[in-house]
Amino acid sequence: MEKRYQVFLSSTYEDLKEERLEVMKAILELDCFPVGMEYFPAANEDQWTYISDLIDQCDYYILVLGGRYGSTDEEGIGYTQKEYEYAIEKGIPVIAFVHADPGARQQKYSESTDLGRRKFDHFRRVLRTRLYKEWNNPYELGAVVSRSLSQLIKKNPRPGWVRADRLASEESYKEIVRLRNLIEARDKELAHLRVEAPTGSGRLAQGEEVFQLEYRATLSDRSKGHRDVDRHERISDMSSHSWDEIFESFAPYLIVDSRESDIKSSLARLVKESSEKKLVRDDPNIELSSFYIPDRVVHKVIVQFTALGMLEVSSEQTDKKTVRLYRLTALGRRHMMEVSAIVSKKDRCSREG
Repeated sequence: MEKRYQVFLSSTYEDLKEERLEVMKAILELDCFPVGMEYFPAANEDQWTYISDLIDQCDYYILVLGGRYGSTDEEGIGYTQKEYEYAIEKGIPVIAFVHADPGARQQKYSESTDLGRRKFDHFRRVLRTRLYKEWNNPYELGAVVSRSLSQLIKKNPRPGWVRADRLASEESYKEIVRLRNLIEARDKELAHLRVEAPTGSGRLAQGEEVFQLEYRATLSDRSKGHRDVDRHERISDMSSHSWDEIFESFAPYLIVDSRESDIKSSLARLVKESSEKKLVRDDPNIELSSFYIPDRVVHKVIVQFTALGMLEVSSEQTDKKTVRLYRLTALGRRHMMEVSAIVSKKDRCSREG
C-alpha cells in the first residue's frame, strides 16, 4: 500500500530561508509532507507544547545547521537543539545536515556573541557524533537531502499516511491483525505439541543401537613427585552407549531452554562414570585429573536427536552474541518418560505375568 511520510524540518530561519526552500522541494519530490515553522499558527498556546506535538506526529526528522545557534528558551537551550534531542528521545529517525565550513558564511549569518559561538560549536560537535551529512550551498543541500532521506526511509520504515479510502474500517483492520496473531500462535503451539516422529526418521540410528562417544582424559600418577614431567598421561578413547542411554543422560535438563554446554556436561558425566574404573585400573595412585568430550561429538548427538524430532533449537540474543538454546519437543518429552521413568512393580509384574 502506497504511503506518504511526514517530515519535520528544523533549523534557524532568517539565515537559512533559501536553504529551507530547497529542502522543502526535496521533501515534496519524494511525495512526503514537510512540516516546519512556516506552518506554525499564530496561537496563544505554549510554543514548545505545539512543536513537540508536531514532532510526535512526524515519521522522520531533519535538522539543517548553517552558522547560527538560534533563539533559546528560558534555560538557554536553543530550540533547534531542543527539537533535535526531543526527536531522538522519541525514537524518531533523525538525520542532520551540517554546513561544511560555517566560518565561510557571511557574518550576518553567524553568531555575533562569544556565548552564541560557543553554543553553536558545541551543538555542531554533538550533531557530528550521529548520522549527518555536510553541504556547501543550497542546491547541493537539496540534492543531499533527497538522497539521504530516501535511504533513511528504506532503512527505517515508519507508519506513514495512506488515503482513507484505501483502508478498511479501523475495526476490520484490528480484527484482521488479531486473527493473524492468533493463527500464528496456534501454528507455533501445534508445531510444539506434535508427537509424531518426522518422516524418514525410522531409518536413523536410535533406541538400543550403539554409538561410540569419543573422549579425552588426563591421568595423574600421585606416586611420582610433583616435579616429574612424566606424571601426566593423556588418553583418547571411545565409550560405547546406546542412543537411549545418551538421550537419558541429558534429557531431564532440556525440559526448559538449555545451552549446548548443559548437553556437553551431561555426556561427559555419562562417559566418565562408565570409563573411569577402566582408566584408573583400581590403582590408588592413579587419578583422573581431567575429562573432555570434543565439540564435534556433542554436535553429532544434537543433530541426531534433532533429526529424530526430539530436540528443537531456538536462539537468545545477548549483549555480545546470539546463543543457541535447546529444548525437548513433545515427542522428546514422551521418549524421556519411556526411557527414564520408573515403572511400578505391580505394573511390571502384570506385564511379565
